[in-house]
Amino acid sequence: MKRRPTAWLAVMAAGTILLPACANTTPTGGETPTSGGTLTISFKDDLKTLDPAIGYDTDSWSIERQIYNGLLDYDGFTTNLKADIAEKMPVITNDGKTYTFKIRKGVKFSNGREVTADDFKYSWERMLDPKTNGPMTGGPFWGVLSGSADFFNGKATSISGIKVLDPNTLEVDLDSPNQSFLNIVAMPFGFVVPKEAVAAAGTDFAHKPMGTGPFVLDKWTAGQLIVLKKNPSYFGTKPYLNEVDAQIGVTPEVAILRMQSGQMDLPQPDINIPSAQYVQLSADPKWKNRIVSTPNVDIWYLAMNPNMKPFDKVEVRKAFNYAINKGSQAKILAGRAVINNGIQAPPMPGYVPNYNPLGLDANGQNVQKAKDLLAQAGYGPGKPFPPQTLVYTKSNADADREAAAVQQDLAAIGVTVNLQGLAFSAFLDVTGKPNTTALSYNGWIQDFPDPSDFIDPILTCSAANVTANGSNVAFYCNKTADALADKARGDTNGTERLNLYKQFQDVVAGQDFPWVPMYSTVEANISSTRVHGYHLHPVWPLIVTSIWVTGAAASASAS
Repeated sequence: MKRRPTAWLAVMAAGTILLPACANTTPTGGETPTSGGTLTISFKDDLKTLDPAIGYDTDSWSIERQIYNGLLDYDGFTTNLKADIAEKMPVITNDGKTYTFKIRKGVKFSNGREVTADDFKYSWERMLDPKTNGPMTGGPFWGVLSGSADFFNGKATSISGIKVLDPNTLEVDLDSPNQSFLNIVAMPFGFVVPKEAVAAAGTDFAHKPMGTGPFVLDKWTAGQLIVLKKNPSYFGTKPYLNEVDAQIGVTPEVAILRMQSGQMDLPQPDINIPSAQYVQLSADPKWKNRIVSTPNVDIWYLAMNPNMKPFDKVEVRKAFNYAINKGSQAKILAGRAVINNGIQAPPMPGYVPNYNPLGLDANGQNVQKAKDLLAQAGYGPGKPFPPQTLVYTKSNADADREAAAVQQDLAAIGVTVNLQGLAFSAFLDVTGKPNTTALSYNGWIQDFPDPSDFIDPILTCSAANVTANGSNVAFYCNKTADALADKARGDTNGTERLNLYKQFQDVVAGQDFPWVPMYSTVEANISSTRVHGYHLHPVWPLIVTSIWVTGAAASASAS
């Protein structure tokens, strides 16, 4: 799954994870923020959805965050949680298993109706309902709710662990303590939606969203344009901008050129600057100080489905781990990546420096070992390895070059690979369905700053059981590893908890090999000279409420 939050993180003694209060931002030149104007951004592909129960990607989250709110959010540009629609942080009792939230009075949906605790119960149960067919159905993150299993399996019509005590009080009961539950509540899946708007839209709520956020959807012309307008009834601090226009169908390379010619304000906010242009912009006095960058909390990898031939053989999956030149992958990104042989990102607690269970060389490979393993699996001159298709997101020129490099590395061990570059929404569709894609090129970027996020949604059995829109794209399931994740989830001892996650990594990256881990990145993005207050947020792919614009608007002819 592709997601673009970034941050340096530190781990505290009890396992709480915090981010330094500062964040990278565009220079403001000492100017006072001004209200009004339109911000122009772009996406290469049309968005998959604006339904928070379904969206699980950077593009969808970039716009969803402007339209909806949840009980909790992050304070400014840190990873410290704060109350949002909740009046205050919840009261937690019952050994960490019961959370009581008070709903802020006066918060209204954009249709004018006030939000109540019933709306959260409805929204969360809808998000988890198998009929919604979203990525949380079946257990990832939210399976800790008491009664959720019966709800998933059709044995109950509601989730007993979500209780409305009165119109402004919501009680949430968990089966067991979960150290990251408040971060889960703050995810877009926890955003509140009005039942009547969902009913009126029918199956098209994804294109007719309604929330409580700082903006409302004014227009969505498929494949062309999304227009957001300021929400006059927003309960929080009002945004400076009157409007946000998202041009669709613009490649990152073209978006950068449009920015340089005054036709774009914030090109591809969820995608790194393409490498060739990054080198050029970094050397240009006009633009180099407009670049903002920070280490990404991410891991990029090839996923191999152990349920599909020929990847049902561990020797094959292990051979692929020896075959890929990770150093060449990192070089394609113009120095904005480091080789990573594990499943955790370098800034994340639980990351093991210099992790190398296979004894790989400096480029992260061993070609002869790869050939030997394929021979052990029964492939050779008399039985050639069956041709494979590598599915990847055709996001920019870097993606094409990386896929081609993988193709070349595998050819060196006798494996023919055809490349299938897809639009992002199509990529999410095919990789999120069981036993559809055997080999795919993926990136995972934190949902929230906890090592469980690099395990629970992408490497556990519950995540493998999702029937559509899932993020465990290898459909990997090891019950022994699951037991480690289950134990770590509620462990209040920070040291013990991280050790359990390291043991989980050893099973995945040193024994089962559902992935070829490759690298972690540094995020770099840029904005036009009329944009002020643009920050790289540590969790959200895009925040526009801090942004104001000066000078002439971007040319409408670019849309």
